[in-house]
Amino acid sequence: MKHAKTLAVSGILLAGAMIAGESAAFAQGGIPLCSTVASTYTKVIYMGGTTAVLPVIRHFGAQLKQAGVLLLWNESTEGCSAVANIVSPPKNLTRPTFSHYDEVAGAASKITISNCIGGLDQVPDLVINDTYWTSCFSSYGTMTGGAQPLNSNFKEFLGPVQGLVPIVATTFYYDAMTVDELLDVYACGAKANILTFTDNSTIFNYDGTISGMRELWARGLGASNGQVTIVGSGSLGLTAESMVSKVDSTTSPDTTIGYTSTEFYDESRDVIRALKVRGVNQLKAYLPDSDSTSLDKINIREGRYTIQGALKFVTQVDSTGMPSNDGAKKIIYWMQGNPLADPLPFDINEIYAQRGVVPQCAMRVTKDSDLPVFRHYTDPSPCHCSFEMLATGKTSCIPCSTAVPCATGQCSHGYCE
Repeated sequence: MKHAKTLAVSGILLAGAMIAGESAAFAQGGIPLCSTVASTYTKVIYMGGTTAVLPVIRHFGAQLKQAGVLLLWNESTEGCSAVANIVSPPKNLTRPTFSHYDEVAGAASKITISNCIGGLDQVPDLVINDTYWTSCFSSYGTMTGGAQPLNSNFKEFLGPVQGLVPIVATTFYYDAMTVDELLDVYACGAKANILTFTDNSTIFNYDGTISGMRELWARGLGASNGQVTIVGSGSLGLTAESMVSKVDSTTSPDTTIGYTSTEFYDESRDVIRALKVRGVNQLKAYLPDSDSTSLDKINIREGRYTIQGALKFVTQVDSTGMPSNDGAKKIIYWMQGNPLADPLPFDINEIYAQRGVVPQCAMRVTKDSDLPVFRHYTDPSPCHCSFEMLATGKTSCIPCSTAVPCATGQCSHGYCE
């Protein structure tokens, strides 16, 4: 079985990945303490959240480390559960093990993962979720009177947009489904008799009590709170990454279906296949991209691919609604491409374009909820042309600069928009 290309250089480096040298303090099991690893960095930021975004986080963290910022990410979390924990501190992000990342010399597309042990009560600076908090089970499932909002001292900030894609084995016969068919499969399971998905044990889902991905999937299919309930055998505990492995290794390709993020789909196109999706009132079915070989995300950017949503950064805020934690503010501004942030020594949009998400500046639609209801969007600093170039290596747009202004339109991110 093949695994995601990011992990082509194997996973967890222990003593060999120590930053602070031979004298570093170790936790039980020989893994260094995060406090020791962090001691040589000018800035340390603790994060966690959805497993969907890990390809972005791993490459972002590796680039930040080269700039002297250590991003410590808890890979044992999910989106909704991470938010539930951060709004009720002091709670850690499920387990005290955090990961940090390095690019492989001469192979920037490959990442090594090193672990360290944080405090049992380590509260993250911010977390990332797939959905709005009110779409999470911990908000709507345990209270009366409807979904409960975030505490007033916390806030959700919008990040780049990801899609969720239905994935099947590469040998699967069909190439498209409607959202109604997908909803039937994930609400009713095998008894829905949709295509060849006749075995609940190979209809793979995520744990609905903790997973933002599962909630975004449900809303993308048009379902309201708690309506997508089917869990096949072996589904609990799956991550966006292990879902790919589940589908790749199936011994029953005709009955197997799962879904993962565009981040992991892009890394794994050689071992799994995405089904096109036809949304409500649509006449055609679409992939997130123009075709199965492209990374242009044009159908997400223009709203034709409807199972999508902006990532949500959740952190504590001050009385003005701004992040009260300086590290959280920096991460949010950097990942939003906000010009108020200290400039990064690399282009965050290049990471997005190569890792399966779309910056807001490249979007032509937006949403006000997690449901697939779109409205037109025009970013004040559009980057459609730049994103196309970063994602595909080509664009029909005209380059521009302060010295070479545009004959029409505005010069933005180096191109006439």
